[in-house]
Amino acid sequence: MIYTSTKRRYFAARFVTGIDANRSIKDELSEAVTKMRARRRISVTDIINPRQAFFKWTHPEIKVPLDKLQKMMAGTGFHDLFGKAVSSEEYLEQFVELEGIVGKIDIYETIPVELKTSGSIPEDIQAKRPGYIDQLGCYACMAKKDSGILLIYRRSEWGRDPILRAFDVRYKNLDRIRKEMILRRDMLQDALDRNDPSRIPRCEWMEIGCDYCAICGCENADPLPRIVAPDEVEIAENPETTAYFVDLLGQRPAAPVPDGFGLNDLVFPRMAHFKRQSNGNGDEEDDSLLEEQLKEMQRQGFDKVLKAALRFGIPGTFKGIPVSLRDLTGIVGTFRDVPTLVRATGMWEMIERDQLPYKMSHYFDRLAFECALSNNPKGRVVIYYKALQGDKFMVYDVTFRNLEEIRAEADRRLTLLESGAVPADLPPCPSWMPKFCKFAPGCGCG
Repeated sequence: MIYTSTKRRYFAARFVTGIDANRSIKDELSEAVTKMRARRRISVTDIINPRQAFFKWTHPEIKVPLDKLQKMMAGTGFHDLFGKAVSSEEYLEQFVELEGIVGKIDIYETIPVELKTSGSIPEDIQAKRPGYIDQLGCYACMAKKDSGILLIYRRSEWGRDPILRAFDVRYKNLDRIRKEMILRRDMLQDALDRNDPSRIPRCEWMEIGCDYCAICGCENADPLPRIVAPDEVEIAENPETTAYFVDLLGQRPAAPVPDGFGLNDLVFPRMAHFKRQSNGNGDEEDDSLLEEQLKEMQRQGFDKVLKAALRFGIPGTFKGIPVSLRDLTGIVGTFRDVPTLVRATGMWEMIERDQLPYKMSHYFDRLAFECALSNNPKGRVVIYYKALQGDKFMVYDVTFRNLEEIRAEADRRLTLLESGAVPADLPPCPSWMPKFCKFAPGCGCG
């Protein structure tokens, strides 16, 4: 079969017979993403700002705005990826407990290491981010250590490059920290028992922005004393520690070349060819540029947690169906038995539905192959617009015709990959990809 340039780039578009915006599924998935898990025990995070914790416990109906939740999710996923890159399983997410207060230290080998993601790194951390120092102090006390390491990652936003900085933090009075932790535990528990937060001091978010500002009454509450007094802590930036973690990031091994092929190889066959030619190095970030590696971890972190929230937020609705085609194997994710893709995009405006197969052709190519291999003419794509304010989700039900022809194209692409065909015979990647691809311009996609 001979393809024109347009057909090669927009394969799935000609098989789409209908695209419908599904409001019912959209509302259901939005609820799953914003759902807060029930709390059972008082944590270190709770006692850092106990007044805010009170309203989180007692007002689960107040949902975190999606814009804020997006940053929280990106931070959670980034923690996971960063930790795995610089440490091993035995030292990650270490559970600690003190007098009924629980916590998880991000990395704990010899001393606690706490990683924070933020939009900025203030010069005076104790004054501008006292919660960071308090939280690490609690972990140091629980671990019976008088020092810890604070890592702050400034997110890549609005065109800014990311920054990673490390600080040594030494605590002079662990006994006082312990007493303040217990005091706050009892104060929060008493407020929960009485369903009355009036005795809890205001939290540090009063003038910064809080999800509970309409009901919390912080403006009438006493100021919140710090767990760690300013004169009982020493904070010093440590470039050597920063360099140590940067070096660990640079030691990540290249991803191994898989024995067979996956579903994404059908969508990006030319990239799949070059990855195998480079022995898997196409999966490796450019480690000479820390900024690019951190940006990718930030993006992957958000995507990972977003998909997990959607898949597990409504128990029993997401299932994985194994599919195969000779050496190709994969799992088709289904939501209520319909093949469903979950994708996040940085586009600044929502795309008109009739333009989706062209503007987001790789989403629709993947969905078409999944539908064909699972023998289902209907698929679904969930698109989350990260850059938009307010309404961020769109859910589209997509109907395809001629599944046999789509399967034939999957077979044709797989045959070319298996035979080691020259790149020019393989469909190119979308036109926007070469500017971000390490194989350009040699790949010829541009």
